[in-house]
Amino acid sequence: MPSKSQKRSSANRKPRKIKLTLEYDGTHFFGYQSQKNQRTIQDELEKALRQLFQKKIISYGSGRTDSGVHAEGQVVHFETSSDFPLQNIHYGLNHYLPRDVSVIDVVEVPASFHAQYSAKWKLYEYRIFHSKHRSPLELRACQFPHPLNLNKMKQAARLLTGRHDFRPFESSGGRRKTGIRTIRKFKIKKTGRIISFFVEADGFLYKMVRSLVGTLLEVGSGKMELATVKKILKSKDRNLIGATAPAHGLILKRVSY
Repeated sequence: MPSKSQKRSSANRKPRKIKLTLEYDGTHFFGYQSQKNQRTIQDELEKALRQLFQKKIISYGSGRTDSGVHAEGQVVHFETSSDFPLQNIHYGLNHYLPRDVSVIDVVEVPASFHAQYSAKWKLYEYRIFHSKHRSPLELRACQFPHPLNLNKMKQAARLLTGRHDFRPFESSGGRRKTGIRTIRKFKIKKTGRIISFFVEADGFLYKMVRSLVGTLLEVGSGKMELATVKKILKSKDRNLIGATAPAHGLILKRVSY
């Protein structure tokens, strides 16, 4: 932990910009972004920052993750005039943060860096526990008990790869001006009873990944034809997509800059 002398920052010191990479279990959070009267990642982080630096510090995340969604690579930045060594910031924040949030990396970045606006690509993983019976050891995966055709799901994923208007996959409550996004990777991998959907894009609409996964599950279980996936992209008809998959299977894996 920083000593009292380390906690004294110079008033005329040039601000430093610090980039954090966070890992968290989103089960007991109402998402990343600060919300009044709700427990959020941003509020817990800024509380820890205030305790460490003894002053209010505003943080900026790469983007919001929704209620119940997890992260292995959420990126955040903040500014400080403190001369704390990066190692002290790392250990200090983890001392004050709750057990379901952890700082896994701390680096100093140029003044031009912005956690949200500098981001180029984001990679999400959605995990399915493919079994008739639930597992208390697979709490970060959504149980799916019905047979699935992986080949058909992979074909559907290929149809969705590329630059499209993904507005039909945006849940109500989204506020984006345009639905145009580029998915550069949409892969499906099966390991034992876990089926992982890896989706990397230059941006995502509200609950877009969960809507995409829900649609692929409809294809895999035989409830939706591949032709319908093509029709969704062409018609922009939200009524054709599958049910939105639950939040607890979704993990923000990486933000690329």
